[in-house]
Amino acid sequence: MINDLLLYISWDISPNIYEGFLTVRYYSLFFAISFILGFYLVKKMYLNESAPVEWMDKLLVYTVFGTIIGARLGHVLFYEADYYLENLGEVLMIWKGGLASHGAAIALIISMYLYSKKITKKKTLWSLDKLVVVVALAAGFIRMGNLMNSEIVGIRTDNESGFFYEKKASEKIAGFFGLSDDQLEFTETNDDTLIDGIKYPKMMVNIRLGQILMKPVYAKEFTNRHLILKSVREADFFTTYSSTNYHLSNANLLSFPVFIIPRIPTQLYESFSYWAIFLFLFWAYWKKQWYEYQGRLFGAFLTLLFMVRFILEFFKEHQTLEDQTLLNMGQYLSIPCILVGLYYWIKSKKIVTD
Repeated sequence: MINDLLLYISWDISPNIYEGFLTVRYYSLFFAISFILGFYLVKKMYLNESAPVEWMDKLLVYTVFGTIIGARLGHVLFYEADYYLENLGEVLMIWKGGLASHGAAIALIISMYLYSKKITKKKTLWSLDKLVVVVALAAGFIRMGNLMNSEIVGIRTDNESGFFYEKKASEKIAGFFGLSDDQLEFTETNDDTLIDGIKYPKMMVNIRLGQILMKPVYAKEFTNRHLILKSVREADFFTTYSSTNYHLSNANLLSFPVFIIPRIPTQLYESFSYWAIFLFLFWAYWKKQWYEYQGRLFGAFLTLLFMVRFILEFFKEHQTLEDQTLLNMGQYLSIPCILVGLYYWIKSKKIVTD
């Protein structure tokens, strides 16, 4: 999309692949692909190390439940504890969103401890050294799912690669008006607007009102009620509405400008980074035989993945804590993961076999 001063990408992809009796979402599809590919790759590693294939079924169960439960509880405890203390019934509603990678990492370690003790009778690191290879692959798919959901957005940018999440923004604005998002559309303009010394691209919102409004006088009351009394700053997508510059056509089409916020597509950067880590670990396993060094793959995974996470958090909107804090919650949680990873990476020794 071309603008006089700013270039950006308008992301208007629906998070749903199919909507009907059973809604299929990209996020769920990517989650399923991750487990299918992961199962296949771990099976190859088990065969390479002459481990019983029968262990695989149990591994899938421990991994699936550990990942989902841990990721959900991690989000509840680390990011929205106050909310869920007042809404305990929503803790298990994972379809409403809210999964934390740090919670998943902790839960996977616990799951592999139980799996190793009950199933393989091997050291926990033996299981983790294989599992983390595919977890890096899955992490990339999950971030792509976040992109399709228009969530976990980056900070504002003037770079032409910035994303404006049009689909999500239209849902937000339609919700303010009590309408469905199919009654609303954006129209690009060639204007920028200066707000607090910062230039924002301007787009027009067009709402098909049908029989809701019949006379211009009602349009004024309508816009005043929703744009002045409800003048919220929706920080994820746009900075403010203009409640005085609306227009109602004879076809009951209400139009007014919004000033959008293009954002860094951190979901893409994380996905590509995690897939690069997966390729490195995959290469290290098969070409450098790192599986012979207990804990090395696990340590490399923790170090690299959470270093990426720590760095990219600087380019994301804070999910918790105040904006003026030096670090955000994701970074504070990443530091111990990096330290643990470095310990195992450095201290790993070749397994002695009889």
